[in-house]
Amino acid sequence: MEMWALGTFTLVVGMIDDLRSRKVHNVLVLAMLPIILAFNFYFRGFDGTLIGASAGVAALILTIPLFMFGVLGGGDVKLFTAFAFCLEPVSMFWTLIYSIVWGSLFGVTRAVLQKNLLALVRNTTRTGRGQRIQRQEIHPIPFTFALLLGWLTQLTILRAGGFL
Repeated sequence: MEMWALGTFTLVVGMIDDLRSRKVHNVLVLAMLPIILAFNFYFRGFDGTLIGASAGVAALILTIPLFMFGVLGGGDVKLFTAFAFCLEPVSMFWTLIYSIVWGSLFGVTRAVLQKNLLALVRNTTRTGRGQRIQRQEIHPIPFTFALLLGWLTQLTILRAGGFL
């Protein structure tokens, strides 16, 4: 339970940093990581620290391809990896899935409101084919907010006792 609170705090601080400056600073992630590791060892012991480390490594492995395709920024990858140290691998995985769903909803909503839905579809198709897209055609969203909502979705499902 304590690690869930620390994970939530990590995502909230990362989201605030992202919304204020449009990036997640390395200093923030590097400051949070030793705190997360110390809390992990204190509250969950050596075995819990290994579980958190496996979730962190799995998060890095799952998010690097998303970074390479331009779905996530580098700060998002680092923040999610640090956050994953607070979890077990299954919760990390579902949080990532729910975050992608939330991020997709935000992206489509933004494109519709800005009357750029056709450009979004074109960019998605080009990215899927491995083609380059022009920088001004990208529709960035602060993905840290989607990460936080993905985590809150996972917490809600865990509290409900499974899938709704």
